[in-house]
Formats: sequence, C-alpha cells, structure tokens
Amino acid sequence: MSADANRRPGRSPGIVAVVAATTTAQVVVVMGSSVFPVIAPELATRFGVEASLVGYQVSLIYGMAMATSPLTSSVVLRWGACRAMQIGLMAGTLAIVLAMTANLPALIAASVLLGFAMSVMQPASAHLLFRFSPPENRNLIFSLKQTGVPIGWALMAAVAPAVTIAFGWKWALAVVLLSVAATALVIQRWREAWDDDRRTAPTERQSLLAGLRLVWHYPALRRLSLMSHCYAFVQLSVATFAVTMLVQETGYSLIAAGFLVSLMYTMGVLGRIVWGWVADVTGNSRFVLVALGLIMTACSILLAFVSAAWPGWAVILLFVIFGATGVAWNGIFVAETARFAPRGQVSTAIGGAMVWNFGGVLAGPALFATVYKLVGSYAATFGLLAVVSACGLAFVARAAATERAAERRREI
Repeated sequence: MSADANRRPGRSPGIVAVVAATTTAQVVVVMGSSVFPVIAPELATRFGVEASLVGYQVSLIYGMAMATSPLTSSVVLRWGACRAMQIGLMAGTLAIVLAMTANLPALIAASVLLGFAMSVMQPASAHLLFRFSPPENRNLIFSLKQTGVPIGWALMAAVAPAVTIAFGWKWALAVVLLSVAATALVIQRWREAWDDDRRTAPTERQSLLAGLRLVWHYPALRRLSLMSHCYAFVQLSVATFAVTMLVQETGYSLIAAGFLVSLMYTMGVLGRIVWGWVADVTGNSRFVLVALGLIMTACSILLAFVSAAWPGWAVILLFVIFGATGVAWNGIFVAETARFAPRGQVSTAIGGAMVWNFGGVLAGPALFATVYKLVGSYAATFGLLAVVSACGLAFVARAAATERAAERRREI
C-alpha cells in the first residue's frame, strides 16, 4: 500500500540538498535534547541533585514530542515542510536560551519547547524526502536523514563534556544555541522551492487523532509503531544513562565516558547507512529490523554484566555493537511507515507512528530511573531492557510473517 502522490514527476529539486538540510535540522535539534544527559554528572554536582533525575527531564522532552506529534502533520500541510522545520528550530533556539538561565521552571519550559521541536522534524522531513526521493533508494535516503539523531548525540557526547570541564556548562549550551539558530536561517533559501505544495487556502481541520487512527487501522503500520515504541525505549534509556553508569560504576572520567558514548553514536551513523542500503538491496526491510532487534536484545543482556573489572576493549566493543544496531533501526522504520501509508497521507502516518516512537522514549528514561532506585545498579537495570527489546522484536517478526503470508496468497 505505497503512495507516490506527494512526488511530482519530472521535478528535480536536488535530493542531495533535501537530505543535507533535513539531516542538519535533525542534528541540531537532537543536540538540544542530548546535551543534558552527556553532562548530567557535572550538572548534578553543580545543582546538588541526583544524576539519575536527568531521566525524567529526557522523558519530559519526549513526552511533549509525543503529545504534539498529532498536530504536526497539519502544520506541514498548511505552512509547508521547510517552514515547519524552521518553526521547530526557532522553538529549539528559545528553549536553549531559557535553559541557560539556570532556573528550574525555565528548564521545564525549555524541555517542553525541545519536545515540540523534535516532534515537527519527522513529518516535515519525511514529507520532503518521500516527495523527492526515488522509491528504489528510499530506505537508504531515509536512513541517511535519520543519521541526524546519532550524529547529534555523538557531537554532544564528544564536545559537551570537554567544553563543560574547560569553560562551564553554559558554554556547552551556547554551542547548541548557535547551531540551531544558524540552521533556521540557512534553510530559508530553499523555502519557496520546497513549500510550493503547501495548502494556502483554508482546509477542513484534521482530527488530532487522525494519525493515531490511521496507524492503528492498518496492521503493518500498527506493528511497526509498536516495534518503534520498544526499540526507542531501549535506545534512549542506554543513551541517557550510559555516561552516568560509566562514571559512577566503572570509574571512567566524564570525558572518557562521553567519548565512548560518542563512539557508540558514530557507529549508529554508519549502521543506519549500511542497514538502509542492505534493506534496499535485499528488498526485505522487515528481516533487517528483526536482525537488529535480536542483536539489541543480546547487547542489553551483556550490559547487565559490565563492571570496572571489564577490560577497556570489551566495553568499547559492546558499545560499538549496540551503536551499530540499537541506534541503527530508525531510518528503515520511517521509510517503511511512509511506504505503507495510504496515498497522500505520508505526513499523517508519520505523525501517528511517531506518537508511539516518542512514547517509548517518554516511558524509557523515566521508568529506567525508577527501576534503578529499586535495583541500585545502572548495569543491572540495563539488563532488564532485554525484555523490552524482545517485545519489539516480536512485533516486527509478526509483521514480517504476515507480509510473507500475504505474498504467498498473491502468488497463488
């Protein structure tokens, strides 16, 4: 049930420019949400709070992203995908300004704005990519854009701890502020060309639940969304608490732990590209998602045993493998959601699916922080994530089996 209605035959807007702009916008917005977890131990010391509380702040960001996702498809249709990205980027700019005031209510408001900024990026970029990308390379192109998430995390994990130690945490936020504001200005050059399909005339208001209803109505979209909920739960839980675990339980310095998480997300960048290419070449995206889920589950189990006694190479290898798999599924998920969306409803389907995706991130860090207080060990709590990733694996495996059965019936 694919749709190419958003694609205009004969148009050549420059897919390289589309991928570059959407990826950069994704990078800088993710930098805004990831800067806090990677400097959490330092922030906790300065503010006199427990470092695990960062889990609730990350959940607040993604909770807002989940709540506003149903709204974003109408923003894209009414104002255009490029303008929608600019609106998200300006919300991110204001969020960082508020966070720099070091005021708790302002930090809460900043988290809310960052959540909105993240929610608008997916349907806006998916609208542009699906409209202008060739179908035979769609998994790879969507995966290239989705590298923006691990790139943003990798940059912050590599840069923010060092900047914080050398100059203070506000300077780490300043790096994000400049990046987000500059991106909003730069993409203005493409606004007219990319937003020429926007609906300038008033249209019938779409139900806020339209995306959720659409996703739940189609079994393929429903199972993909549930899979993404579980996979996102695991991915963001590891990302949020990896630095704190490495510092407090294995004796790593803040900079060394940040580097390791940066390496994990660098492998996530490479993994998204490679697995997107594999999905296109094999034509079997579901099998790729099943394989990634299996490896993610195994890595979660191994994380439960990480300790100061582990040799450095073993810790590095584990985080590299997790990065190349547990951080690498998103592009294929978005491409598959777009592929199964009804004709002309790509942004609506993406908005509905992302509610489940962001819901996984909302639940993940907050529940992880709560379970940690009961277990008393970050490593052991990581091990429990294997149950969640196994559930995601079951959803996508069921979807793959259903699709194979449908193909056999068509052959008969």
